[in-house]
Amino acid sequence: MELHLASMENITCWAFRKLFASSCTDSYTGVLSLNNLLRRATWKEVDLYPIPGQRQWIQIATAKDEECKKFIERLVRMKKENPEKYNIYGIQLNCSSPSYHFTDIGQGPALIKRADKVSRLVKILLNQNEFKVSVKTRLGLAEEEVRQGAVYRLFSELEKIKDKNFVHVVVHFKHARENSDAPYNYSMMKKLSEYGIPIIVNGGINNYNDFLRATQNANKKNIIGFMMGREALRNPDCFNESNKILYHKNLPSRTPEQVKKEFEENCEINPPKEGYMKAIKHYCPWAKDLVIPIYDYGVIVK
Repeated sequence: MELHLASMENITCWAFRKLFASSCTDSYTGVLSLNNLLRRATWKEVDLYPIPGQRQWIQIATAKDEECKKFIERLVRMKKENPEKYNIYGIQLNCSSPSYHFTDIGQGPALIKRADKVSRLVKILLNQNEFKVSVKTRLGLAEEEVRQGAVYRLFSELEKIKDKNFVHVVVHFKHARENSDAPYNYSMMKKLSEYGIPIIVNGGINNYNDFLRATQNANKKNIIGFMMGREALRNPDCFNESNKILYHKNLPSRTPEQVKKEFEENCEINPPKEGYMKAIKHYCPWAKDLVIPIYDYGVIVK
């Protein structure tokens, strides 16, 4: 069973992801726009330094074939030039982020109804042998697409990809126009789990029992793990219970003070940019009184 830490905008910098070094199997960068990334001479946003025992993914947003091709060429080159920084297990194509910055230009969940396009982008990303590839999706861009079964058509196309490096699809069980407090819709779980695609379950999962309830009617063969995000903001030890149940690993629980100290130490090793520090201090209870310099990729600016 795989335990994934969700990609969270302006949160999941290396210093934050490393808090979960012993407890989760996979973690992700925030969503990186290929349009922005490919225009820059350096990729400072990519901070995939080693985290022992954790597979790290770079999550990207695009709707263009050519951007995928250029990205793969650049990523392979950058990893060769600086392997310590580009400790990348896989590339995830984002079809999930509800941000209008993505949907207004045909990216993110606006791609869900364009199953052929998503399949083509995935195949381009697979045109290399160094990185695994996955997709993160919602149930649709809006309620109408959910009723029309757009995500089923997407799975039908992705199921045709026969490449061992295409490893899973993360499904967030809401559509992109739903509010954060709207209930999650697991009614499509059973049918999605019948496709020959490994699934990571995302949305409304705060512990192992939540995962069991969400997947009670699913084909367990194709459900390979679950992802947590909101709960991880509150409690960086949120995967401990699952580790105990699944792997008989008794991981020590940390106090908020211990988490804060560990995060400070991580920041000293690989400092995040200012935007990440502000967001983490705002959303994470253990970081409310965090008193450390604000960094901007290694330079103290405050």
